[in-house]
Amino acid sequence: MKFFRIGAHRVLAMLALALCGGLTLVGSPAALAAKSDNTLVVAFPREVTTLDGLYSRSRENDVLGLLTDDALYYVDPQTLKAVPLAAKAHKFINDTTLDVELREGIKFHDGSEMTAEDVAYSFNWIVSPESKTLFSARIGHWLKNAEVRGKYLVRFNMKQPNALVFYDFTYYSKIRKKGTYHKADGSLDPNAATRAINSTGPYRVTEFTADRITLQRFKDYRGDSAKGRPPMERIIIRSIPDQSTQAAELMSGGVHWTFNIPTELAEDAARGGRVRLVHGPSMRVEFLVLDAAGMVQPKGPLMKKAVRQALNHAIDRAAIVKNLVKGTSQVLYSACNPVQFGCAQDVKKYDYNPALAKKLLAEAGYPNGFDLELWSDRERPVNEAIVHQLNQVGVRATLRFVKPPVLVKARNEKQVPAYYGSIGSFSIPDAGAIVPDHFLPESDRNFSQDPAVAKLVDAANSTYDPAKRQQFFRDALRRIAEEAYWVPILTFSANYLASNDVEFEPWKDGMERLFQIRWK
Repeated sequence: MKFFRIGAHRVLAMLALALCGGLTLVGSPAALAAKSDNTLVVAFPREVTTLDGLYSRSRENDVLGLLTDDALYYVDPQTLKAVPLAAKAHKFINDTTLDVELREGIKFHDGSEMTAEDVAYSFNWIVSPESKTLFSARIGHWLKNAEVRGKYLVRFNMKQPNALVFYDFTYYSKIRKKGTYHKADGSLDPNAATRAINSTGPYRVTEFTADRITLQRFKDYRGDSAKGRPPMERIIIRSIPDQSTQAAELMSGGVHWTFNIPTELAEDAARGGRVRLVHGPSMRVEFLVLDAAGMVQPKGPLMKKAVRQALNHAIDRAAIVKNLVKGTSQVLYSACNPVQFGCAQDVKKYDYNPALAKKLLAEAGYPNGFDLELWSDRERPVNEAIVHQLNQVGVRATLRFVKPPVLVKARNEKQVPAYYGSIGSFSIPDAGAIVPDHFLPESDRNFSQDPAVAKLVDAANSTYDPAKRQQFFRDALRRIAEEAYWVPILTFSANYLASNDVEFEPWKDGMERLFQIRWK
């Protein structure tokens, strides 16, 4: 079969330039100065347009938020458990009433102390219709309101049990000082923290422009934090959209660390030994979603189980992983990441078998195949390989490669019969962070509309009993695989380029904790 190489000619040219002395190399006075004044420089592939993580879903804002914000809870990178951060302890009064005790002495960057008043205000803002945060629906799905029960005690009154409540406390919520979004005249200002932010994390923002953010280590950050004391005095974040330019900056010493570099580009950059390529795991999984319910094509071929199973057998996942994605990528069989709690692996697995795929298509009434438009907004080489493999078994597949907003709009308007999906679950190590998004009735990603699966998924997220949750997820995932609602493709590989001056270990959940990077 044909594979498609990610172009790396630009970084190769820059590498040659560096080797000839045309670029300043790592270890130069510029690079050493950054190390001597304890300033880490990192590159983001996309511009950060707001400092307020409540109003952005970008990975860049996730990473920035871990530096500037301390949520109530924090995912321990070793155990992948949600542990108290700004919180000290919690107690369930009943299944829908949760009391959270806060740590004393936590300081905002303006020097004031964080109390229950601030926490209650923050969560009530998130769920208020006026706030229009990107997580209002997520938190508002289960939270009725938050109330102050003492200076350091907050009660969360819930609409229903939520097994993911502590993970929701980690990434889907931010703590803001009481009154942040309210002006003196009583009017609301959702943009209040866009350009300047007052939070409680290990770093405070001292500069924010379109292509640069400067962070200063917060001197009053508490020493007993689950995040630990960050080693870097300053972190400078540069927005560099062009990935070959990122690689060149690593080689020249202008940047010490970057992420999400395509594998072959990163391999070429690291070949000269001046930077390191580090592969790490990622919570992100990638898959095809099929119009099994006929919402786009009533009575279409994808409504037939045999056809969906044929597509599963037609795709050589192992070859795609080996030749295109590489790194830590693995073949995916279940509708979640194997690292996630509840992600059962004892499901029906479809091996690469083009002959069987053709047989199933013929039995379903399509001996000559059918036309299929596959939509995607990412991983073009992988999608081109998938289209090629589908064509090999008689499915006349074409790729419609678009920008993310175009795909979302077309999907919501029921114009997409099949699409290449990708989700990182906010790095939450629980199947409840991915399966409901694709199999509950209200989700625009639910192309199966199977009430049996929806019932199981809802039950899994509505009980706090781990054993029951595992069984509910297992039953749901087995049915999803048996009915071939998805074509699971692969787990994503996180690629990092790092200066030889820094050391870090890739994180199990793929969430980039820059406050743990240190000098060698």
